[in-house]
Amino acid sequence: MSKGRGGVAAGAVLAAALVAPAAAWAQAPPGARPAAFAAPAAVPAGERAEVSGRVAPGTPGVPVAIERLEGGAWAPVARTTTGPRGAFAARVRMPRPGNLRAVVVAADGTVAVSRRRFVGVRRRVSLRVTAAPMENISGRPFTARGAVVPSRRGERFVLEGSVDGGPFRAIRRVTAPAGRVRTTFTPPTGGRWRFRLVAAPRPGADSGGRATTAPMDVFGANPHGVPRDADRYLVQAISEFRLYYYEHGRLRRVFPVVFGAPSTPTPLGSYRVYAKTGPPSAAFGPKVLWYHRGYGIHGTNQEYLLQHRVRYYSHGCTRNYNVNILWLWDRVPVGTPVRNIA
Repeated sequence: MSKGRGGVAAGAVLAAALVAPAAAWAQAPPGARPAAFAAPAAVPAGERAEVSGRVAPGTPGVPVAIERLEGGAWAPVARTTTGPRGAFAARVRMPRPGNLRAVVVAADGTVAVSRRRFVGVRRRVSLRVTAAPMENISGRPFTARGAVVPSRRGERFVLEGSVDGGPFRAIRRVTAPAGRVRTTFTPPTGGRWRFRLVAAPRPGADSGGRATTAPMDVFGANPHGVPRDADRYLVQAISEFRLYYYEHGRLRRVFPVVFGAPSTPTPLGSYRVYAKTGPPSAAFGPKVLWYHRGYGIHGTNQEYLLQHRVRYYSHGCTRNYNVNILWLWDRVPVGTPVRNIA
């Protein structure tokens, strides 16, 4: 750390602007210099950059200026003083990306500057991706909602997706009025998906920005090989606590369910719905689809059990949320195949 080009001239201005009005501050001892200077790589638009560093020797109360490079010249943008062991910190407004440095003027007029640190400005980007309840299935519509601040009128952003840890690839380019993003799309395959919204850099204004969603399970269009000629078809995956509802060989909904307790397990095998009735008791909820020797798919008066991660509680039947069994009741006729798998 030493005098930089233009450092003496900047120091003369700095001495007049900072040191003179602060006569109560301690003077930097001869040879004082910024021994360390740190700044974030980037800050969100509208937020201040938190910078910090240390002056050697470690004298408290030494004035330190933070300068930003503007149009080829350094200009002071913040000032602070050292604390114990010569440490200092400051918050600097960043209207645009730029270089920052710390400057110390010693009592003898010597100016010492730190290495410069470039601080980018990221745009604020948010993203939320949803599907219709129980329809997070490839080929079905998903909705992406987000925002980019700041943005230009009519600016275009890119919605990207990554499946099973693979690279992100563009799904859709979106024009967002007033920076508000809303679009629908269909993931092409099932898997563990992550989505992100990318705003490109605006030269001289910011370094762009992005927002990435948490991993999201998307089911395949027909993960169980259901025949296309099956008008309706149910697959119950015992270890997954899920009931899959198919129409003409395409998955349409995936329901969370409760299966049999270890002492009264849900049977494995292939069956058919043989009767549709009302409930024999309140424990069965509003409706029952019977499919094998008294085993049924029905509602429940203990819906709270469906919120548990592991759901082996019944006497062997399949328990649904009551609203879900009513939805199935209207769509599943007698004779519908039911396949129970481990």
